[in-house]
Amino acid sequence: MFSFRTTELKRQEDILLNKGNISFICNQSSWNPNIREYPFEEFSRRGNLVSVFVPSGDTLNHHPLSSKIPFKSIKRDINGYAFNIEDFAKTDAIIVEMQDAGCRYFGAPNLTANLITFLHNADSTLPLYIVDRPNPSGRLVEGTPLTAGYRSGFGVETVPHRYGLTLGELAYYVYQRIGAKFPLHIISAKCSPISKLVMPWSIPLAENYGNFFTSAFYTGQYLWKATNISNAEGTIRPYEMFGAPFLQDVDFESHSLFKDDGVYVRWCSFIPHSGLHKERVCFGYQLLLTPQNQYHELSHALRLIRCANDLSTAFQFNKTEEGQDCSMAEMLIGDKELLDFTQGKLSWDEVKEHIKLEEQKWIKKAKKFLLYEEEPLFRIK
Repeated sequence: MFSFRTTELKRQEDILLNKGNISFICNQSSWNPNIREYPFEEFSRRGNLVSVFVPSGDTLNHHPLSSKIPFKSIKRDINGYAFNIEDFAKTDAIIVEMQDAGCRYFGAPNLTANLITFLHNADSTLPLYIVDRPNPSGRLVEGTPLTAGYRSGFGVETVPHRYGLTLGELAYYVYQRIGAKFPLHIISAKCSPISKLVMPWSIPLAENYGNFFTSAFYTGQYLWKATNISNAEGTIRPYEMFGAPFLQDVDFESHSLFKDDGVYVRWCSFIPHSGLHKERVCFGYQLLLTPQNQYHELSHALRLIRCANDLSTAFQFNKTEEGQDCSMAEMLIGDKELLDFTQGKLSWDEVKEHIKLEEQKWIKKAKKFLLYEEEPLFRIK
């Protein structure tokens, strides 16, 4: 059973929500400026809050009321976020409220897809309520679907890199794709005053997800994590810069694939204070959006990785770690043709056409799962 609700969470009249035992799955982005608190705090006062599940690494479990509220950490491994039936033994309904980033390797889509799959495989009848939020990356679609051979904790199978859906719409897609039967209820992003009072990126969506511009670069520049080049995590401009100590004398600008009309690219240096190349000077470039052109962040990132592969003898893709079937590049890029391109085995013209066709297929497929039809999906032509 599926329903799309157009009244906010606190106005829902379901008996289970008002009198049943509730488990929340959320993170720090679920804070509601209208009520000036996290939504689970009201359920705690009512006395029907069973637990609050927080993704590992999130800071919410340090909440001032952590001694009174039953926080539990959800761990992420190579297969993504995992659940077990004991987690919900005393639960009558589950509420998910997280701000998504619109990128398939962000934590929220993987967590939500794994939860839906888990409930389906467990033959659960627990109702799942998803409090939807606007997608800060908008309706733009980029990239190719994650193929089955590269399934991992980074991504949702069959979904492109930047998918253009809200978290609620993505949940509806996964729910229908696997033929789930438990009750799924999506609470519209338009019925809540949250999106009118603060922007989707006002509260950091995750560590290193910094500001308004992050959404324009995250899907592409995150791919540097599959290499020995830093994407500037650990600086105040993560994903807007890339570089490494060994790139000091590498002239990216000499490569035919370097430039993109959607951005200005300026030479820069930076020092990450955490993560890759911590406390070392990295030489590279900063990306600055041009006001007059659209920017296909994934395509440019793939070309920049190809530049690094062609120009630097010190450049490397990260090796497959013990216990993993795929390398980080395979898990993140998730498509053999794109991988072959970054390694110099295919031309950009071949890959560009492949991306175009897959984006068109996804837009056609995803149309029937749009809950906000006045906002159509689109791609950069």
